[in-house]
Amino acid sequence: MSSTAAITPELVVAQYESGKLNLDGTLGHLTPEQEALLKKLWRKLLRSFEKSTQEISQTEQPEDTARTTLKRSTRVRAVNNNNSSTDRMSTPQPEPAGAGSSSSSSSIKGGIGGWFGFGTSKSSADLQKKKQQEKQQDLQLVAQVAPHSSAPPPFIQTAAHHAQRSIRDAFWGAVLCDHPDVLLLRFLRARKWSVDAALEMLLTCLRWRLDEEIDWVVWVGESELNWRLLRRGIGVIHKTDRLGQPVLYIPVRLNDPQAQPADHMLDYTVHLMEVSRLFLHPPVEKVCLVFDTTDMALANMDWTFFKTFLHYLEHYYPECLGLVLIYNASWIFYSLWKLIRPLLDPVVASKVQFAGSPQELHKFIAPENLPTEYGGTDPFRFEYVLPEPDENGAMFRADERNAALRAREAACEAFEAATRDWDAGARQAAADALVAASRESDKYVRARTLYHRIGVVDDMCDVKWGESS
Repeated sequence: MSSTAAITPELVVAQYESGKLNLDGTLGHLTPEQEALLKKLWRKLLRSFEKSTQEISQTEQPEDTARTTLKRSTRVRAVNNNNSSTDRMSTPQPEPAGAGSSSSSSSIKGGIGGWFGFGTSKSSADLQKKKQQEKQQDLQLVAQVAPHSSAPPPFIQTAAHHAQRSIRDAFWGAVLCDHPDVLLLRFLRARKWSVDAALEMLLTCLRWRLDEEIDWVVWVGESELNWRLLRRGIGVIHKTDRLGQPVLYIPVRLNDPQAQPADHMLDYTVHLMEVSRLFLHPPVEKVCLVFDTTDMALANMDWTFFKTFLHYLEHYYPECLGLVLIYNASWIFYSLWKLIRPLLDPVVASKVQFAGSPQELHKFIAPENLPTEYGGTDPFRFEYVLPEPDENGAMFRADERNAALRAREAACEAFEAATRDWDAGARQAAADALVAASRESDKYVRARTLYHRIGVVDDMCDVKWGESS
């Protein structure tokens, strides 16, 4: 059986010392034996393409650590409701003074029961009204505060979304703008090059993507996400590390598990993972995660979210994590680390490094790419930008969208044919055409994101970090 070098903390650090990514087992860096295993996996997958999703649902799936996100039937109603003039605000609404904060203390006069618990005072009624307003604002979706014309159209129901949707449909939906081999190689590496285990893992992932309607997540984008959660900046992608990997910052202190329903956080997690994929183009296939524990408290730790994040990362987005930097760990985090460490997959655990100072961060992220709050020279400070009027105009142009999707479908068919013949030159040409067609169709099936809005990602999925970002 083929193998790649075992991932160890020393090997991870060595990449940064040399400034070179370890590309063993990735696209364009396969041994003859690894290529043979990739070919075998493709043959098995192609034979399963005509099976229905009902057969995917038979596949045994690891038990989720948290309740999954809402199903499409509920989501579609939400999208349609939010596109009605009665349910949507046409212009952004200012946030009331003091919104986002709440107090559990109250005076005797201002208490819920009025004077000594008898009756209800006006100040008490006002307090309850204010708390109710704040609670409603905590639940507001971006679609409810952004300009009406910024919203994508209702999710398109096509023949591919019927109960008989095939494994083939699910697979090409999961590929998005990637070279198809990149996706298969992730599962092969994750399963130590066992073809049968990789196929089972891939089918499990496809089942999950269908059950959770990930194509819906991509379609509606931020419009169906919690507005205040996005504004907090829990999960911000900014520039790259010394290996060219995008850096995802998670300031734990900004997390408040009580501020929104668990479903809102889970939906946001899936959205963030799908957006992160926009930043991954070979040879860069992984993300650097900065887990900032500065000033964190026990109340900031959301175990449901954390375990679900790990589950998604291991089972549905394998081989997407390059490095985890635990920054400025306090005694609180070190106490939690004893509980966290056993939950980690050994491969994930090998990628964890502790950085107690900006100088230690500099080993992994160049100062010019590191925000000043982390000891770098980049003046970047996160600010969420609401969707802009008509930014999803392409999604409304049905004729253009259908033409782009037909071109992508033809490219998928051409790649399948070249893969059945396994002609290296024909496969590469077909893959190039498929990636180009996928990029061309992306703006018709994906709502624009924050990173499109600030000029980091363009309509062809190219990433350009600049001063404006």
